Amino acid sequence: MKTSKILILFSLSMFFFSSCENSVMDNNSIIHDYIVQDILYAKDSKLKNISSVESVNSKMGGSIITQYEYDDRGRISKVSQPMYENGTVVGLYSYSDYVYNSEGLLEKTVYYHSNNYEGFTNLQTNTYSYDKDGNKRKEVIVYPRALPFRTDSTLYYYDNNRLKRENKYEEGYFGSEPWRSKLIMYIEYEYDNQDKLVKETVYSATDNTPIQYSVHSYRNGLIVKTEIFSIKNDLKAREIRRYYDKNDNLIYLESEELAWYSSSTSYVTKYEYY
Repeated sequence: MKTSKILILFSLSMFFFSSCENSVMDNNSIIHDYIVQDILYAKDSKLKNISSVESVNSKMGGSIITQYEYDDRGRISKVSQPMYENGTVVGLYSYSDYVYNSEGLLEKTVYYHSNNYEGFTNLQTNTYSYDKDGNKRKEVIVYPRALPFRTDSTLYYYDNNRLKRENKYEEGYFGSEPWRSKLIMYIEYEYDNQDKLVKETVYSATDNTPIQYSVHSYRNGLIVKTEIFSIKNDLKAREIRRYYDKNDNLIYLESEELAWYSSSTSYVTKYEYY
């Protein structure tokens, strides 16, 4: 079983949230439990864009924050973030190109950022390698514009093709210059008896103490809620709720910041498909 995650960080305003357990109705949205009743895409639809919206029952459309393009084989080829001026898209703020190897596996992601003087500059390049089963084993992250030159890396470990642990290193290619590589943190993954990911725990590599953990809840095989807890005070720091259409396509994601001491904000995103 391969586990893929998409980690998305936004700086957005505080929004109003409604409970995943209740029905929500207005002119645009009808939601019962975790199912959006009045939006439906075909099964296995390809993601077109992600928008920032006020809430899952907002009457107003949102601003597109991420757009997706695909190659002739249906693989993601480009992901971009629009640039706005007075509410109008005037170009791209940043984008990333996806490069695949001869076996069709993602080999490289190249990130570009707009620059007033140089156009788009390459700020980060991620390179991936795999084992014989197609599981990602290593990710090397290069920051070509950083001074001094910086490289990070992640190693992935599996048990029966299930991701069990990630080791994250700073400074240098792991293995080629081991005296420069330092393990800074690692993540351990736990599964239930149906092979569903149910818990992720982040540890500090300095003293092997846990920092935070996340617990995933499912309905009919879909992740509908993720609760993130701080180990330091054992308080829930964030709750993420997901809403789907009847064909299991993710439609809304609510991320609610609960920690009073955090500078992070809550946000709601909407997913649209081709």
